[in-house]
Amino acid sequence: MSIQKQCADHLRIHYTAATDGRLSSGHAHELVAAFFGYPTAAALQAEWKYPLDELPKAEVLIPDLAKLEARRLGIAGLPVDLANADAIATLLEEFLASSGSFTGDVWHTWDLKEYVDTDFMQPNANIIEDALSGEIGLTNAFFDELYVEDVEIVRHADGMTAIATGSLNGDSDPDRAFHGDKIAFNTHISLDLVAGRIGFAKPEVTTDGAVDDSQYYED
Repeated sequence: MSIQKQCADHLRIHYTAATDGRLSSGHAHELVAAFFGYPTAAALQAEWKYPLDELPKAEVLIPDLAKLEARRLGIAGLPVDLANADAIATLLEEFLASSGSFTGDVWHTWDLKEYVDTDFMQPNANIIEDALSGEIGLTNAFFDELYVEDVEIVRHADGMTAIATGSLNGDSDPDRAFHGDKIAFNTHISLDLVAGRIGFAKPEVTTDGAVDDSQYYED
């Protein structure tokens, strides 16, 4: 049985158990397709390059909550008491994990830019610092603050890239000559598609930067 059908059947069974009502198979398949990033169930079924059968190989899942909510509101004849996109997505995420179809990290978010900042960049600050170790060695500072100024999401046919720009800030060692306490950085987080439109391989992170001397002045 395909992952798409398993998810649709699970959604229908859960709805009936929760409400004693009925969710049609067609409606369930449309909602599942939207969860996986497709405009229609037919579009998901026509996928050949990144089939859902490859989902167990993915390491990051980023459900398309906006598309799911739009379909929930746009499909005629859906039960009026059907849960919202957040609840449907959470239900499907938990089912995929329990069934072994996906065992990686779920990025459940309405704002991917904010998620990249707070839930990826900050917990992985050490990766950024390691990449900037050469620049850090040129300064006289101790660095302990990663500040993300902006995140740009670039989508393409085979995945997407999140580009985070900001600064690594520190405190100068007063016993050493001042050589900067701020490093401007640019981080690319590349996510290659594996399955559907939301199942990605492990993020590839590359960072470059330089000591920011834009506010230096000569005494």
